Amino acid sequence: MINLHIHPALLFTPGNKPSLFQKAREVEASAIIIDLEDSVPKSEKQLARDNAVHYLSKKDSNTTANIIRINHLTSNEGLKDILAITTVKLQIDAVLYPKTESPNDIQQLNELLSQTYEDLAIIALIETANGTINIHNIVKNSPQKLQALMFGAADYANELNCDNSINALSSARSKIVEASATKNLACYDSPYFDFNNEDGLLKELNTVKAMGFNGKAAIHPKQISAIKSSFKPTQEEYEKAEKIVEIYNNSKGKACQYQGEMIDVPVYSKAKQIITIFNKLN
Repeated sequence: MINLHIHPALLFTPGNKPSLFQKAREVEASAIIIDLEDSVPKSEKQLARDNAVHYLSKKDSNTTANIIRINHLTSNEGLKDILAITTVKLQIDAVLYPKTESPNDIQQLNELLSQTYEDLAIIALIETANGTINIHNIVKNSPQKLQALMFGAADYANELNCDNSINALSSARSKIVEASATKNLACYDSPYFDFNNEDGLLKELNTVKAMGFNGKAAIHPKQISAIKSSFKPTQEEYEKAEKIVEIYNNSKGKACQYQGEMIDVPVYSKAKQIITIFNKLN
């Protein structure tokens, strides 16, 4: 199953615009999210499905992961989506599920996907008030295929009738980071929607990284470089992680420390993750 912790930059592309799929690879996004939901007009839903199935039928060795956002299974479009991606096994690494509000949502999706895929990850998109209210229940009681949470700021702000700003939505973001941490799930922030405002994107990246997110979605290819740079460990963090791994491996199970910090299994695991992300983004 894909390790989403080492895929920090996810690029949304509308399913009805297949010419943009290749762009995700050209800008070296960590993953492409082929969207069948909000960015696709109802009249082009079937076209988007057909494009996605055609694109995801190809086998290749590209390192850009493939994620697909389907419509909610309570809708006719959602049922058509799940049929399209389970009739034949496709090259998909994860499914992004919109408006997740309960573990039942993930359980139902997992049952349908498991008939075709053994190791397909699920990302729960949290974008409603009920989603944040039930966030710990979702994480605790969903199947193990749930590997990440993503915040959907636009729909969430619309429902709450509040600004889609970092300050207005800080409480929701903190809840998502906290819940993700209880099961070591990857945690993605919402896209930054003003794609011509690079300073605004960098400011928001600094804030959400400090809050605990380990990745962010993008709506434009030119946002990918900034996202990857923001979530790449520094050289100092990388060298410290290498030292921790070396000391722990040489300790052969005995108590050990680095610069006064005890090295236990979580510290060792975190250090290995830092090394993996650094090398992947280098």
